Amino acid sequence: MNTLPTSARFPALKTAASRLAHNTLRVENALYEHRLGISTHGLFNWSPGDWSSQEHLFYYATSYRQIFRILDALRLGPSDTFVDLGCGKGRVACCASFYRVHEVIGIDDVPELCAAAERNLRNLRGRRARARIQRGRAEEFDYSTGTVIYMFHPLGPRTLSAVLSRLELGLLRNPREIRIVYVNPVHESVLRETEWLEPYDRWPSHRRLWTEIMHPVSLWRLRDGRRLAAPSPVPA
Repeated sequence: MNTLPTSARFPALKTAASRLAHNTLRVENALYEHRLGISTHGLFNWSPGDWSSQEHLFYYATSYRQIFRILDALRLGPSDTFVDLGCGKGRVACCASFYRVHEVIGIDDVPELCAAAERNLRNLRGRRARARIQRGRAEEFDYSTGTVIYMFHPLGPRTLSAVLSRLELGLLRNPREIRIVYVNPVHESVLRETEWLEPYDRWPSHRRLWTEIMHPVSLWRLRDGRRLAAPSPVPA
């Protein structure tokens, strides 16, 4: 009895199925763009070369299917402020603004991408939440209000570490629960080395026709559900 999986016995079938899934996703993304009245597709690399050594990385949009699956799983509510680090042309920020959250903030330091993201937010049909784009570096942002931090591998390890230090300061100023969504978590070790964070879920990548998760997703929260608090003053 042949116990090999179908993909191993029929490699051409596996290739055809993968191509069909890819093409289906491309058409689906194009339909979303048309329906929403925005344009967020494409690749933007402002520093050609060995991107693996860079700290601020290129823009590449996640599929709408994966974005909405992530956002649905987060169960976003009116108390949430959603922050997208390295927002690029604003696809995730646009999608998040369909949920009834307090505010959506997209952050990027590339003028061309910020302009595109702002244009997409203006043209977006059916937005339900307040949303804005802020030009600047993620490691300089004021994290005193965000409750959901989203990122699709936008930063190198040194910058990601600086962002977490900045986030910790924001939590000390305004203690609260937070969640971090790290899509394509190349530098996940940086989060694992952060003592006040813990992972609470992880989605592996897989490629199936209707449930494709192209990039793995790592989800984090404050360790043991605690809130950071500034140390009490020492009595005189």
